Amino acid sequence: AVWHASYYLRFDSSWLPFERGLPSYSLLSQASLPLALTFSAVFHLVGIYRRDKVHFGLKTVRRTVQASVVATLVFVSLCFFLYEVHYSRLFLVLYLVLAAAGLLTERAVLHFFWRKFLRTKVRRRRLLLVGSGELLGMYVSALSQRQPYPVQWIGHLGPDGQRIATVPYLGAETEIHHWMQQLDPDCVVVAYPNELSPMFGKILSELSDELVEVKVLPDYGRHSSFLYQAQDECGIPLLSFNSPPTGPSDRVFKRFFDVLGSTLLLILFSPVFFVIGLLIKASSRGPVLYRQTRMGVDGKLFTLYKFRSMGTDAESKSGAVWAVKGDPRTTKFGKWLRQTSLDEIPQFYNVIRGDMSLVGPRPERPVFVEKFRKEIPKYMLRHSMKSGITGWAQINGWRGNTSIEERIKHDLYYIQNWSHYLDLKILFATLWKGFVNRHAY
Repeated sequence: AVWHASYYLRFDSSWLPFERGLPSYSLLSQASLPLALTFSAVFHLVGIYRRDKVHFGLKTVRRTVQASVVATLVFVSLCFFLYEVHYSRLFLVLYLVLAAAGLLTERAVLHFFWRKFLRTKVRRRRLLLVGSGELLGMYVSALSQRQPYPVQWIGHLGPDGQRIATVPYLGAETEIHHWMQQLDPDCVVVAYPNELSPMFGKILSELSDELVEVKVLPDYGRHSSFLYQAQDECGIPLLSFNSPPTGPSDRVFKRFFDVLGSTLLLILFSPVFFVIGLLIKASSRGPVLYRQTRMGVDGKLFTLYKFRSMGTDAESKSGAVWAVKGDPRTTKFGKWLRQTSLDEIPQFYNVIRGDMSLVGPRPERPVFVEKFRKEIPKYMLRHSMKSGITGWAQINGWRGNTSIEERIKHDLYYIQNWSHYLDLKILFATLWKGFVNRHAY
C-alpha cells in the first residue's frame, strides 16, 4: 500500500526528480510481492517477529525504523539489478518515511487493541506462589513487567523470612491444602534454591491430587550463561543447558554471509596484500605470513594466519606471552600493522575455510586457554560459537592486554544475545572502533 501511495505521490508531483523516468504501473504491481518478501525477510532477521510480538515501546520503534531502512536499501538494490530502475533520493526518503510510519502505526494500533482486549475480555490468571529464593522474586518481577497475559498474585506460601513485597504472604507450606480450597488458583508456581531441592518432592506430592496447573522453577540458571530450555525426550522431562542460540537456518545464513563477505574483502584488499608483503620483506627477514595454532568452536584447534609483525624467533626466549606496550619483539613496520589491525587481513582466508566467522569471540592460543579455564568461571562457554575476526568485546575496547574477565563477559553477552542484526552492528562499528585501538600493540 505504501509502495503504490508513494507511486501516486511522485506521479502527481513534478518536483520529484527521477533519473530514468517513471516506471510503469504494471512494474509497481510486479514489485509488490518482492517488496513484501524483502521486508518480511529483513524483519525476521532483525528479530521483530521473534520477540516483542505485539508489544510497543522504544525498542520496537528503534528496531522497526532500522529494519525499514535496511529493507528499503535491499529492495532498491534488487530493483536496480533486476529492472534497471533508478529512483531519486527524494523518492526513497519519502517511501522510507511512509513505510516506517505505517508500520509503526500498525504496531501501535495492534498493541492498543491487544492491551484493551486483555483488560476487558481475558480473565486474570490467579497465581499462587510456593517456595523461596531469589529466583521466585525475579519471576514475579519479570512477569509483572512483561505481562504477556493479565495475572493476579493471590498469595505466597513459604518461610516467614522470605516474603515477596508485592505478593500477600499467607504462611508456611504446610498450609497448602487449606489455601488451595480457599483460593482455588489457576496455577501454582513452585521455586526453591538448590540447597532446599528436597522441598520440590514434598510440594509436588502434596499437589498430586489437586486439579491445578503446577509450574516448577528449577534454580539452575546460575549454571548457564545462555538461555536454557525445558523439553522432553521419550516422555521424560529434561533441561538443556548452554545450547547455542543459532538454529540450522541461522548458521546457514551466517556461513553464507561469511563466505560472501570474506571473498569480497579479499578481492578488495588484494592490492594491499601485495604492498604489505613487500614492506614486511623490506623491513625484516622471514616469511610474510605468520601461522599460529588457535582454539575455535567446540574446542577444535586450527591454524590462524596473520601478517608477520615480529621477528621469526620472537618467543624463543620468552615463551608464549602476550604482547605489551613497547614490545621489543615487534618490528617497526609490524608495530604499525598491529595498531591498524591490518595484520589480521589473512584471517579472511580462515573464514572461507570455515575455521572462523567474520564476527564472534576472538580465538585464543591453547596454552592460554588451559590457563584461563582454571582461573575464570565459564571461560570455555565462549567456544560454543565460531571464533571471529572482530567481536563485541573488541568494539568495546577489550582487546590486547586488557582485562580477560571483561572480555569474557562481553563474549558471553554476544553469544547470549546473538542475532544477525547484532553481527551487522558489530561489523559497522568495527569500521571506526575496531581497527585502531590504544591496546593494539
